[in-house]
Amino acid sequence: MNYRDTMAEKYLKEEKKECTLYHYTNIHGLDGILDKKEFWVSHSDFLNDKTELKYTLEISKTLLQDKLKDNELKDSILDEFNIALELMNNYSTYILSLSNNGDSNLLWSNYSNNDGYNIAFSFPDIIEDFKYKQKYGNYYLYHSSVIYEKEHHIKAISEVIDYFIELAEKYVISDSYNDKFITGITNIVRTIQLFSIFFKDNCFSQEEEYRIAIVPYYRKKIQYDCRISNGTFIPFIKLGFYKDRVKGITIGPKNNMDITLEGLVQFLNLHGYNHISKDSIRNSCIPYRY
Repeated sequence: MNYRDTMAEKYLKEEKKECTLYHYTNIHGLDGILDKKEFWVSHSDFLNDKTELKYTLEISKTLLQDKLKDNELKDSILDEFNIALELMNNYSTYILSLSNNGDSNLLWSNYSNNDGYNIAFSFPDIIEDFKYKQKYGNYYLYHSSVIYEKEHHIKAISEVIDYFIELAEKYVISDSYNDKFITGITNIVRTIQLFSIFFKDNCFSQEEEYRIAIVPYYRKKIQYDCRISNGTFIPFIKLGFYKDRVKGITIGPKNNMDITLEGLVQFLNLHGYNHISKDSIRNSCIPYRY
């Protein structure tokens, strides 16, 4: 097990039991996901919230500064850290967001304008599908509940920073790179990048998010496609699943037309989701006055 996997096992919160996870989307997303039996998973650089990586990096830099306060090699080690962070540009990641909350007012608003849908998926079955039905290869798959507790973030990142200081001190003193140093720095950078995917500020905790991250093998590239959104090309990869992983659908709180339920039933029958009965389709319980 490599360093990043060891740290992921120690500090991420991978769900161990069978459960249901939910994906919120609009009607076009529902159509595409269920019709093609796949998710289009966007590159992390093109997600809506660009503060996520910055959040983890700021904690990393603050911890490093504090730990080097009385270190006479401080300036040289900080320079090495800044050089190391540039390596992050070489590693692409793709992120799929799900939630443990099947009827979230916040997520209805954020992802479906309150009139969309969420799809209930069986876990961990869908994870096994992603591994088996992969079309692109050359990647690791990580999954975990998003962690919102800052104390946990600090504990995890502090351990990584301690390892970095240990390696950097040896390099600065010897003034020569070696394979152990290069491998260690690569592992550190990729671990910080991984933590940035699953560590978020507590202000986002209402999302109750569960994330799946696709991370390429070292020095490997993932083949990807591009879609167009709001005048921009968005890189994405496809993750396929089997139909029976879909356990039900919830209709958004403002989607209250009489024909919505019957239209959804017809759509599901058309695409072979006959195992989803009307009892597995429900309306959001969130009340809206208009």
